[in-house]
Amino acid sequence: MAASQIAAGESLVSKFTSGNVLILCGVIGGLYLLDFLLTPRLDASEPPLLKPSIPLIGHIIGIIWHQTDYHRIVHKKHPIPIASLQMLWGKIYTVWDPQLAQASLRTRNLSFGPFVVEFAQKAFGLSAETFAKITDNKDLVPDFTEAIHAGMQPKCLHAMNATALNHISRTLDKVSPDDEGGVAVPNLYLWVRDAITFATAHSLLGKENPFENNPSLVEDLWTFEGSLPHLLTKPFPTITVRKGYLARNKLQAVLGKYYTAMHDVNDPTVAQLTRGRANVLRGYGFSGVEVAQAEVMLPVAATTNSVPTMYWLICSLFAKPALVDRIREEVLPLLEKGGDSDPDVVTINISRLERECPLLVSCYREIMRLFNQNVSMRRILADTTINDGKGNSYLLKKGVDVQIASGIVHRMQGIWGDDVLEFNPERFLPPTGKSAGQVEKEKTKKNAYIPFGGGQHLCPGRNFALAEILAISSALVVGFDLTPIGMDFDQMKAQPAVLANAVAKPANDGEGLGIKLRRRKGWEAAEWRFEG
Repeated sequence: MAASQIAAGESLVSKFTSGNVLILCGVIGGLYLLDFLLTPRLDASEPPLLKPSIPLIGHIIGIIWHQTDYHRIVHKKHPIPIASLQMLWGKIYTVWDPQLAQASLRTRNLSFGPFVVEFAQKAFGLSAETFAKITDNKDLVPDFTEAIHAGMQPKCLHAMNATALNHISRTLDKVSPDDEGGVAVPNLYLWVRDAITFATAHSLLGKENPFENNPSLVEDLWTFEGSLPHLLTKPFPTITVRKGYLARNKLQAVLGKYYTAMHDVNDPTVAQLTRGRANVLRGYGFSGVEVAQAEVMLPVAATTNSVPTMYWLICSLFAKPALVDRIREEVLPLLEKGGDSDPDVVTINISRLERECPLLVSCYREIMRLFNQNVSMRRILADTTINDGKGNSYLLKKGVDVQIASGIVHRMQGIWGDDVLEFNPERFLPPTGKSAGQVEKEKTKKNAYIPFGGGQHLCPGRNFALAEILAISSALVVGFDLTPIGMDFDQMKAQPAVLANAVAKPANDGEGLGIKLRRRKGWEAAEWRFEG
């Protein structure tokens, strides 16, 4: 009896297992058949097709999961200059060669404009009515872009920098000269983050900016910033991205009151950049609340990359005391003391730093090379052929999206040398030789350095960030000693950047690395000021 039951059970299991195997084989076979039928057919001149390991959706999953680091993963497996990645039944092009990257960025047939519109609705949660004001007015995005460039002209830029930096000087001036042991900062990254965010908000939004009287908004801003990739890709954000969704709504509500009160119009301390952008939106029928919904991105865009860049520069400089000494010697001749009337005031001329401090600028650019993993997005507006200057040409088809990964070209050993993964403070110093080989080498490096994108969509805020970061670094190097707490400066690890920003942040928001901040001898009473 037992034997017959066992035999019957084995027969049933065998049939059940066989049935499952047949079903599984059918599903797999059907999937590969579907993949074969839906695989995009490429022109012979297009970049070669790299099919995903998981049919149809593998590259999509990879980009969502690994973000900017997915380009490194794929390029390591397929070290080719350019490729087509299958996305369902479509494709995107991805560029990993410096010359092809420059060619792609320079052509006007590749545009970032379409992404601005698509990004806005998902990232800001715009109503259908508000979104229609963008899509129905074809001149809105060009006019908005023009307002950005107008607000970044030298006079406006210097005013913004001076306002932001003199706000940061309050933080530095609070360090008491009587505290010989120094001020303990538990988390260096959060200290940098908060100081720059408050200062930037003050610079952009003026004396009535809501961050001034509501410090918790800084945390909301960075919660929203960290949630952007998920707001763009996940369904039902009220559930799946709840913290980011609520933080965005809180910021939009507070800024709604700000723009409804017309502070951007009536407050003379508001930056021209802020004023001009809002004026364009109002000109297309946006209410104050609608302006706030779109402009919630302004303080995010102004800080999302400058904060981690400043952090990594501080870590890299102060990890090398001899380097700090050299930069200090560069900066000292540029300082102006207040004289008999106000002997404690020390003024740094922002505009002179880039011209007269080549080592400091080289360090900044090296930080951008190491930690900037920007992926420039473009959409092809018309069939376009690009070439690498070596006789190889590639056809890019109208309507296809292009991703240009700076993190790949920034870390090519053949271009940057055997120390490509190391911080080399002298890497971007002006070359001493002018031989044909040296000139060609520098040209190759220039083509491979694309932290800000390029062409008509070159990042408009790059000069604001540069001046801000050089100025803060100068004050810290001259006036303060920074001693690490918890770990050494060079022990903090970076996490891969997400697609919504460019510069990698420290792991776990920098937890584990704090500092003791102490005034240096001879600079105990210094009050730091900045001018353009």
